[in-house]
Amino acid sequence: MPRTLIVIVLSALLAVTSIGSWPAAKADAAGVGSTIYLPNITRMLGGADGWQTPFIVQNVGSVATDVTMDFFAFSDGRLVKTRTIPAVMPGTSVFHDPNSDTELPQGGQFSVVVRSSSSPIVSVVNEHQNVTNTSRQEALSYLGISSGSTRVFLPYAAKNAGGWLTTFIIQNLGVAPANVTAQFRSVDGTQTPSVSRVIGPGRSQFVDPTVEPSVAAGVEYSVALVSDQPIGVVVNAHNDAAGTVAPKGFSYNGVAAPSGDNAFMPYVQKNVNGGTTRLAVQNAGSGPTTPQLRFRLAAQFATPIVVTGPQLAPGAMWVYDPATNATIADGEYGVTVAGGLWAVVGATFSATSAAGTTSTDVRSAKLYFPNVTKTLGGANGWTTPLAIQSTGAHSATLKWYRFSDGSLAYSQTLIFNEYAQTFRIDPRQIPDLPDNSQYAVVATAGLGGYGGITGLVTEMNLSGGDGWMTYEGVQQPAANPFGTPGCTPASGPSGTTFSCAFYGFAPGSTVTSIVVSNPAGAAGSGSPTFHIVGVDGSLLVPFRALNTGSRTMTVTVGTQTQSANITVFDPSFAMVFSESKFGAVTINTLPGIACSLTVQLPNGQILSDDAGTSTRITNPQGNVAWVYTKPANTTGTGMNVVDCTSGAESPERSATFTAP
Repeated sequence: MPRTLIVIVLSALLAVTSIGSWPAAKADAAGVGSTIYLPNITRMLGGADGWQTPFIVQNVGSVATDVTMDFFAFSDGRLVKTRTIPAVMPGTSVFHDPNSDTELPQGGQFSVVVRSSSSPIVSVVNEHQNVTNTSRQEALSYLGISSGSTRVFLPYAAKNAGGWLTTFIIQNLGVAPANVTAQFRSVDGTQTPSVSRVIGPGRSQFVDPTVEPSVAAGVEYSVALVSDQPIGVVVNAHNDAAGTVAPKGFSYNGVAAPSGDNAFMPYVQKNVNGGTTRLAVQNAGSGPTTPQLRFRLAAQFATPIVVTGPQLAPGAMWVYDPATNATIADGEYGVTVAGGLWAVVGATFSATSAAGTTSTDVRSAKLYFPNVTKTLGGANGWTTPLAIQSTGAHSATLKWYRFSDGSLAYSQTLIFNEYAQTFRIDPRQIPDLPDNSQYAVVATAGLGGYGGITGLVTEMNLSGGDGWMTYEGVQQPAANPFGTPGCTPASGPSGTTFSCAFYGFAPGSTVTSIVVSNPAGAAGSGSPTFHIVGVDGSLLVPFRALNTGSRTMTVTVGTQTQSANITVFDPSFAMVFSESKFGAVTINTLPGIACSLTVQLPNGQILSDDAGTSTRITNPQGNVAWVYTKPANTTGTGMNVVDCTSGAESPERSATFTAP
């Protein structure tokens, strides 16, 4: 945001003295719909060609839903406007353009709370300035926030460092006023100023370093925020001071306290289209630890390049630029960060553009991309390549739905050959998609064990100026608010991966055990190996449930135990073995879906993919076959296990074989 405008807005915010006089943000009806928070929405902020923030809300549920948007003024927290859109159909989207909304004051700045009545929703916000002056345009993007945390991490902040300034916007996602402290920490650890805010429910406030005397100029920082209510944060980074030849900026979402010991970054580039991604790695754990970065060439089966950073104190940040490492060749990469709990920002810079994205520790079974385009507005108009990274999945299926009518326009399946592999998909290289078109894309993971995917979209406009912006794939909104244990979804067919959230554990603790009741027999145990309790006391556990019935996940951390329930019902499609013997398997199911084979030998060992068991796509008749290498000197009874993925379901079927 322009610096002078930020000062004016912040001064107005600080003039608010009566928190209790603010009308409360409306709460969800119990058990229905979901809520999305948009911390920063503007209309012509800075003039007619100033900051504008069109946003898209998508119904990702299975039934029609009413969508209600409440706009709260930054200046005094008052409710300015409510818009309700009835009966938004599944898969379709609602677009709101504040610049065209005359009920919002020109020059206004708002926090927005979006509620749905009957289905979960997701949202993406695009921030633009100088749209009519393309040589000086700036383009930024962030995700609507569905679930916050009491601890949020900002790996990159700056106060006029190399021309860069970061303002960040904090929105209260709770039901009471939030007392928030932002702890800054310089890269060298010598400066640790803090800033505090009190924020009403549903409302937002800025932190602008230019008016914070304790924050030193010319310094890069990381920031750790602590709140007594769940919050969401959006960071806007700008290099656009008066006289800047090529103004540019990027946005990123603050990282809620992670609880997985790998951070995933689906797309990092080195000297691609003139751009290189600089990584800011922040320790989001409770003790000192050392990051280990692994760079894997996109779409390649190759040994990753490993870079080990310095030991970082809690909240500290390390900046790594792959341009400084000759071992990392020019190209496109998927990156993982191991060794602890991490929050990472990837900031990609070229001479004229910038884009920013954040890492995730979540291994998602399904991701939503609400806005995907191909040459929208002309040959140099908006095109949005996607990057999809495996977090353990064998495959991923992408379905492209037209904006105009919600119909399925295109479907594709990616096959992953290794953990953390990334594929980048450019709509311009898909002839089945017409030019000047717009889509919502849904990606589902073909799962194995604790597998999943992550991903991001790079939005590019080649008409001039800063025409890059990036947003992450949106996870399915949590069924329960922060602090309430439970699983998402609460029920599903066999083969569904449930994401179960728990709270109140001792921060930084490792998981002792994960046990899931089994109606078909003995209880199963999950893998606690990659789980560490987040610094907010939270723990997120994915679980792929196969056996049907009512089931309970029980998590133990030291002497603390918590439970959450799920219901599993029969899969919606059949899988039938046509052949199952030692060395050969054929199965019939739905056409055009990904299926994976696991061979358990009589001695209990698992046959590797190199033997010919890799993931394959069923033919138009729904058949898929494997002929795999039989290990010598094998005798006894083994098992062929096949799992196939359709939509959010990855059910499993098994059949025994006798060797030799």
